Amino acid sequence: MDYYNEIEIASRKEIEKLQLNRLKKMVDYCFNNVEFYRKRLSEVGITSGDQIKTLKDIERIPFTTKEDLKNSYPDGMLAVPKNKIARIHASSGTTGKPTVGYYTKKDVEVWADAAARVLVLNGLTEDDVFQVSVGYGLFTGALGFHQGAEKLGCTIIPASTGNTQKQLVMMRDMGVTVMMATPSYATYLSDLISKSDEKSEYKIRRVMLGAERCSQNMRDTIENNLGVVALDNYGLTEFFGPGVSGECSAKEGLHISEDLFYPEVINPASGDVLGEGERGELVFTSLLREGTPILRYRTRDISSLDYSKCKCGRTTVRMTAPFARTDEMFVFKGVNVYPSQIECALENVEGISPFYKILLSRENYQDNATLFVEVDNNNYTDEEKNTIIKKIECKLKEIIIVKINIQLVEYGTIERSEGKSVRVEDKRYSAKEVL
Repeated sequence: MDYYNEIEIASRKEIEKLQLNRLKKMVDYCFNNVEFYRKRLSEVGITSGDQIKTLKDIERIPFTTKEDLKNSYPDGMLAVPKNKIARIHASSGTTGKPTVGYYTKKDVEVWADAAARVLVLNGLTEDDVFQVSVGYGLFTGALGFHQGAEKLGCTIIPASTGNTQKQLVMMRDMGVTVMMATPSYATYLSDLISKSDEKSEYKIRRVMLGAERCSQNMRDTIENNLGVVALDNYGLTEFFGPGVSGECSAKEGLHISEDLFYPEVINPASGDVLGEGERGELVFTSLLREGTPILRYRTRDISSLDYSKCKCGRTTVRMTAPFARTDEMFVFKGVNVYPSQIECALENVEGISPFYKILLSRENYQDNATLFVEVDNNNYTDEEKNTIIKKIECKLKEIIIVKINIQLVEYGTIERSEGKSVRVEDKRYSAKEVL
């Protein structure tokens, strides 16, 4: 078995011993260097890491939320003098204040190792030509994977996003063997390659996915179009970026680098910690971070944990790919609906492409929801389209109890995204109502 760090095959006892030691040090570090945490920890009677006797004692520590980070902007969570900061990244969000991550030189080195570990999980070696097709800049995704690939010795093509035809030319002419992109953009690229006269000239064997939820339909489309293995990855700006967890070829969850990021799953309503296999909100604590350490951060991602040994031989805990986000939910006619539920309904429905969009609108004081689904070709008869619609309606009915209008649109109609896709467009409220 190929692995990057021996901790990946350590016993549960060894892993937990390391975690507890690092957690104690991190509590001390946060208390002594971040005013926000000094106040929060003091409020619950924690003034020293020595008060953390077991890993379960982490439950005594208050949660950190997105709102806390927003209120601490720009540098309220900084734990070192600014002249010790080597790099600054920020979230890819387009509204409000960004989530800022400060990185010391050591943070950058630890992050590179974490990203390299994920690349090895995904099956990369020093012999690969690696094309990074996500945005370079403040967003952590591109540089995170880039520096991890440098650690492994890969040949790197920093393609970024956009200029799709150039992306394809580089992949073909430079002999790219591994591509990294968002699921939506990877699906788009795979579709173009599969329809290309030069399809046989591409050498891609792996596709790395990340930055947005990947539906099974998208993964299947990518793998079938290219004849490759497509693997998922997970990261957050609050915790370096890519490198938090990644999928191995067994495809039975994403291995968490739990010597760096301590995971919990909680009931999002009560905050109670849930057991292995129970679905809830992911919470992470940084165990080795200098610039902006974070204790018990509520990610808003819905997942579960599996501590059993993986078929690949690794013993690190695995998380399921996030089922949904608590902040992506929309309320329609009194029912909580997640876009991921829509994706589940669309999976395995023949005749459609992986691209869809949900439009929420209001007319005569009534809420309306329309699901636009793209067909996989434009040759279907009206009768065939009606059959497809009925299949989608039937599957939706099994998952959500409210009726959503379904409209099939021609192939190529729904906009392809070179970054994160916007799946839901809510036009029910005016700007005045939102404010």
